[in-house]
Amino acid sequence: MVTLVIRASKSETLFDHMHELGTAFFCKVKDPDIYKVVYFSSNRQVFYEGPLTNEQLKTLREEHTEVTEIGYDKWKDELIIEE
Repeated sequence: MVTLVIRASKSETLFDHMHELGTAFFCKVKDPDIYKVVYFSSNRQVFYEGPLTNEQLKTLREEHTEVTEIGYDKWKDELIIEE
């Protein structure tokens, strides 16, 4: 099975490729209002880091999980989510 991996540079691209069957985690990484978002579904992964509109942030808070940190272990090839 092919997996689509998107490293989005625009928040619109992130939201265009999210749907209700997937899971997203997000956290604020620095001021002013820069967020890191990772989204997973059975056949797609979307990664984004950058600003979000108030409406996008509201959608994430209502439908997905806010965490304190999203990290990556390049040696184990694992994403690490700290709640």
